[in-house]
Amino acid sequence: MKKTRPTLLGVIHIVFVSLLLLGNNVLAEKYKNPLFKTNDRVCFVGNSITFGGEFHHNILLYQLTRFPGENVNFYNCGIAGNSVAGVLARMDTDILINQPTHAILMIGMNDVARYLYGPKISYNVDTLRMREEALTLYKSNLEKLVRIFISNKVQLTLQKPSIYDQTAMLPTANNLGVNDALKNCADFIETLAVKYKLSVVDYWSIMNQINIEQQKKDPSFTLISQDRVHPQSTGHFIMAYQYLKTFQGPQYVSKIFISKNQKRINDLCQNCYVSKVHWSSKELIFSVFEKSLPFPIVSNQVKALELVPFVADLNQEILQVTELINGKYELLIDNKSIGSFTSIQLKEGINLALIQETPQYQQALKVREELDKLWQYEAKLRSLKFVEYLSDFQKYNGKVKTNQIRQKLDSVYSIQKKSSANWILSKVDEYVANKSSENLYKSNSEALRKEALKQAQPTVHTFKLILKK
Repeated sequence: MKKTRPTLLGVIHIVFVSLLLLGNNVLAEKYKNPLFKTNDRVCFVGNSITFGGEFHHNILLYQLTRFPGENVNFYNCGIAGNSVAGVLARMDTDILINQPTHAILMIGMNDVARYLYGPKISYNVDTLRMREEALTLYKSNLEKLVRIFISNKVQLTLQKPSIYDQTAMLPTANNLGVNDALKNCADFIETLAVKYKLSVVDYWSIMNQINIEQQKKDPSFTLISQDRVHPQSTGHFIMAYQYLKTFQGPQYVSKIFISKNQKRINDLCQNCYVSKVHWSSKELIFSVFEKSLPFPIVSNQVKALELVPFVADLNQEILQVTELINGKYELLIDNKSIGSFTSIQLKEGINLALIQETPQYQQALKVREELDKLWQYEAKLRSLKFVEYLSDFQKYNGKVKTNQIRQKLDSVYSIQKKSSANWILSKVDEYVANKSSENLYKSNSEALRKEALKQAQPTVHTFKLILKK
């Protein structure tokens, strides 16, 4: 076979890519991933708050955009209505079956037996005893669960539960004392963490403190939904912020530093590599390879940015240019106008992560789009699991046809008169409609995971600053 010689352009490309890789190897020493690494399999385990998934969806989006070189799989292992006993019952079939390297556990909201609390403080001896028994059972079962994860060599992180909002002025009935019981759970989690040398993420404290501060201004403010139980998108975002801060998620997407002293540039840059710098009297052109993408904020997360310093702590994509002639400059990235900035602003540094028009931000939005599709399939799959772990469903499963189970459960719930009956029956309807597509949902989910990772891969961008008259 005749060998072909590389063209001059091909040689230049190889050399440039090699320089990028060399720069990335150096950067890797300064910019280690404190979250997860390639091939980690992470199970988020819990009740309906995990089942809904929004807080760990934000964590996954950060993981993918900040560390696109590492292929990490997240698994939603939440089941609505679960207590610790419910998690224990499905350990083998729903959690360990994923062969997790990590488990992130949050449980307690259903263990405290909210039905034992009401709008007034209770002094009934039997009620107080049953509350204490519920907490004792929770603590005993939680320690069993911790030991199972440890015995299976799963790296476990405990999460203190999110709050029950018993202080907001809401029309919903208030179970006064539930949040205090959850604080009891949180304190026990701290004890377990010390005993077994486990990491802890404290959602209860940060959410409770924000609620207290904001309710001084607005008594109806809440991070939680009207039901007082499930966090809103703002609450979920704050939970993700707390998780990422606990594990020291890096502040910088990148820090691009440009000066006329070319030897200093890449020493002062963070998580990026600068090349092809060309200065002239009226413009500056340079190429940048950033190792990460900015975290794209959507509309239902904007309120959270007023409550926690997510941008300052975790989403800094800084462009800093010194020694520019005084004046105003138009910034173009890949020949697309991004905005105008003064030489003073550029010397101080501008945060590109806040500018949605950049190619980097638009790429991050595409990653989010793929993840949004993934989460839709995830929701369908978790709804199937929710039904399959219903004790009432298990009585009939395998004994009657799938489409007959709905009729059976309809009669069960009409007798029991559960307040959640309509929601549960709607999930049973979904089960009947979707069970046959379960394998398709799984294969589509795997394809979307790969596509999201593919979309997250960074590329070289050409920056241009043009002095305006």
